[in-house]
Formats: sequence, structure tokens, C-alpha cells
Amino acid sequence: MSQYPIILIPVGIERAKLALPPAPIPPDPPQQPGTKPQKINNTLIAVETAVAIPTIPIVSQLTSIPGWLLFLAVAGVIAGHVWDQITTYPQRKQKHDHEVESYPKKLKDYEIKKHQHQEEVKASQSPERVAEFRYKLLLQILSQTVPHDGSGSGARRGEAEALFGNHLSRYFPSKIHKGLTLKIPDFDYPYTPDFAYIDKELNLYIDIEIDEPYVYPTGAPTHFVGAWKDSNRNRFFLAKQWIVIRFSEEQVICYPQSCCKTIVQVIAQVTENNSILNQFASFTDLQLMKQWTEAEAIDMAAKRVRNNYPCQNKGLHDNSLIETQQQISLALKPNSRAQSRGATRARHRALNLSISPPTNNTTLSSLVSCPYCSAKVKTTKFELHKTNKCPKRPLL
Repeated sequence: MSQYPIILIPVGIERAKLALPPAPIPPDPPQQPGTKPQKINNTLIAVETAVAIPTIPIVSQLTSIPGWLLFLAVAGVIAGHVWDQITTYPQRKQKHDHEVESYPKKLKDYEIKKHQHQEEVKASQSPERVAEFRYKLLLQILSQTVPHDGSGSGARRGEAEALFGNHLSRYFPSKIHKGLTLKIPDFDYPYTPDFAYIDKELNLYIDIEIDEPYVYPTGAPTHFVGAWKDSNRNRFFLAKQWIVIRFSEEQVICYPQSCCKTIVQVIAQVTENNSILNQFASFTDLQLMKQWTEAEAIDMAAKRVRNNYPCQNKGLHDNSLIETQQQISLALKPNSRAQSRGATRARHRALNLSISPPTNNTTLSSLVSCPYCSAKVKTTKFELHKTNKCPKRPLL
């Protein structure tokens, strides 16, 4: 069962996360000394004689060479071997004696090298050495990432994208990019990530997507389980060594800070750098959310769930709500005794007006629901209310 957030990591990066440094080559053990050399190798002479005696008549018959002549030739060869053994015996004995004498030292040196090798193997598999090896391998793999090839995309952006973009820019300054394009082979239009996280130092690219259950104007289902366009898009970015993170629209509207924490958790997991999680320690982890099927998306469109996510009635469920409420409290609290109660009441009235219910002479078709406080606001005043007056708007 698919769940949001959907996190897809390229195969090369996954391998780097699991790679281990190559183990050092073990030393070769010393060769033991052979048997003590003989002045004359009687066994060798006996074998040569035993082979020559029956062979001489056969060769003589086949070649018409007299047997006695062949016998003299074979005897001369055997005699030469005997003479060679006698003359080389001093050198062979000296070499053997040296091998016997030096073997204990070679064996001791081998034991030392063997112990050193064991220590090197242990050190090579230490957490620090493994992390260093994986990081270097990761940099090598990320160097092969294919970047975007254009910018200034004219792709339409929804309200959820605009609001979530403010949070992304806040927590990832200078690393969030919009409107980037990547050309699709044999296709007229490029892909445009909703947001692209780019760390130029690491050459790390992340495609951040916001999935809605249906197209707002038409109600057509989109981004459902098994949607071929999403699968093709994911494969496209993964092949270019981009990480893909997909959030549901409800998650980015209701839990924007937790979504940002998820992005950092993915980066920390890939780079094995947990220190970057410190500034997000106070944020709650993003809860998993089941991805809808096509049939469920159609049902969601019929119920217009995008107009009424649960958090829009209860308030945002992460720290952005707390910060907003604190900001409102500070705005309502007099800064000094010199401030009049009338001024305070005026501020109260200003806030209350922004969330007041529609009057009787206002038709429902001219009202929209605020994604933060769920207040019904005139279409002409929606942007002003959402950006300036809404008491539950996120702080940017």
C-alpha cells in the first residue's frame, strides 16, 4: 500500500548507502622449506634407466639406429644428470640450509603481518571509515546527476504550492528553486518540478512534488495509485539521479513544517549527516497518509475535500499554528500602559472582521474558504485576507 510521503531514491545512491570499503589484501604465508637435497638423486636415475631400457629397442627398430648407439646416448644423458647433481649439490644444500634457517623469522614476520591485516580489516569496517568511504562514493555518484536544462517554466501553480513554497524558502534558503525545466525526449513540453531542492556543493537534486487527489476545476482524478503519468515522471527523475519526494496536498497545507522535516530526514539519511536535523528537533514527524486510488479520488472530488481538509477546521497541526497564535497574542497585548483600551478593541475588531461569517446578501458562489481558518471570504478579498488578515496564516 502506497503512503505519503512517497520517497524514491535512485539506485546508485541506495548502493552508496550500503557499500562497504574493500577489505585489505591478506599477506601470503611463507613457504615451508623442502626436503633436504641429495647429492645424487637415485630415484631420478632409477626412473630414467627404467624408462630408457625398454624404449631403446623400439626406437632402434623404428629409426634403424643401432641399439648400442642409442644405449651410449642414453647412458651419456643419465651420466650428465648425475654429474650435474654432484656439481650443484653444494649450492642446493646451501640454499636449503638458508631456507631452514630463515623460516622461523619469516613465520614470525608473517604472524605480525597477519595481525596487522586483521587490525586493518577491523579499522576498514569501523563506522567512521565506512561513513567516509560511503560519502566519497556518494559524491562520485552525485557528480553524475543530470541537472535541469532550463528555467522560467509557465506551468500553473496552485495555492498549496505557493503557501508551501514560503515554508521551503524559510527553512532551505537559497536551495529551493521554482520554474525549472527538464526536456523530455521526443516530447514538446518539459517536466517542471513543483519545487527543486538543489545543493550545488554536493550536486544533490531533489524533486519535491505536491499531489492533489483531483483537478480542482474539473474534478478529474489525478496522482492516484498506479497513475502512469506519475510512474513515468518518477522514472524520468530517478534516471537522472534526482531524489523524488511526493507529499499529499493535505500534508503540505496542514503540516508544512513536518514536511520540511521529512525533506531534511531524507537528506540526512542519504548524506549520513544527522547534525542537520538539530534545527528541526522540535517539529513533529510527518504522519503517514494512505495514497488514494482512482475511485477514491473521484469520490473525493464529489465531496470537494480540497475545500475542507480536517486541519482547516481545527487549525494547523504543527508548530506553525503555535507561532501564529503567539504572534496574534503579541499583537493584541498592549506594549505599555499608555495604550488605550480602545486601540486594543480596534485590533480585536480588525481580526474579527477578517473571519466574520458572510452577510445575508452575499451569495455562496462569491465566497471562498480560507485554507487556514476556514472562514468564508469574498473572492475579491481572498488574497488580502489570506496574506494579511487571517489570524491563522503561517509566519514566513
